[in-house]
Amino acid sequence: MTHPRAVVAETLTYLRNQQLRMKYDQYRRDGLPITTAHIESTIKQINHRVKGSEKFWNETGAESLLQLTADYLSDQAPLNNFWQHRPTTRTGFRCNH
Repeated sequence: MTHPRAVVAETLTYLRNQQLRMKYDQYRRDGLPITTAHIESTIKQINHRVKGSEKFWNETGAESLLQLTADYLSDQAPLNNFWQHRPTTRTGFRCNH
């Protein structure tokens, strides 16, 4: 569909169907984001940390790394809470008996 009239018709149909969701003035007043740029930026940061060169993960390791990366990037700083409440007896070493 490259004919200009078809493109305009499809766009108008989309706008009419989405009209109830396009309350950008209200969203701004409520302090809500009206762009996905912040989400796209976070995804790029996570991809860089997880998919960088010479990085290979099994499913369990990748899931753990994704969780740590998400916690690190979070505005709510869940890692601070983790470190504050972590038992002091933990050494960081696994016991492989």
